[in-house]
Amino acid sequence: MPETWKRDTPGLVGCAIVIALGCAALAGSTDFTPLGAVFPRTIAGLMIAFGLLYIVLTLRKPVPLARADAGSNPRRLGTMAVMLVWAFALQPVGFLFSSVCASVALLMLAQYDRWTARTAFLYALATAIVIGGLYSLFRFALQVPLPVGIFW
Repeated sequence: MPETWKRDTPGLVGCAIVIALGCAALAGSTDFTPLGAVFPRTIAGLMIAFGLLYIVLTLRKPVPLARADAGSNPRRLGTMAVMLVWAFALQPVGFLFSSVCASVALLMLAQYDRWTARTAFLYALATAIVIGGLYSLFRFALQVPLPVGIFW
């Protein structure tokens, strides 16, 4: 392999972890009712399938070194921290409020360019549509009980 090419080792390790979590979710869903197991088994299956797909693609073709090393570690750590706080805030604070706060924090972390009024409006609109759509899908279509918390 030339020196300018590199395998995405952190990505491979992350995929192995995602596959293990998917297998654990499948094993954990055996006690659920058949209807209650549909969602966790679907998500676990997708986690395993996409993890395996990424591993196969990464092993078949390495990525250029500049692309493999690109990125910001503080932003990555910030993203992990926001997602952890969001996960633990769901029950006490509620799905809607914690999801809006997490989305705003993730947008702040991800935004490289200057903020404009147009960008802020479009991001707010997209966030409202995505969170509202997910809430409606889980609450009304899939009948999943979402945490209400102290705010909503």
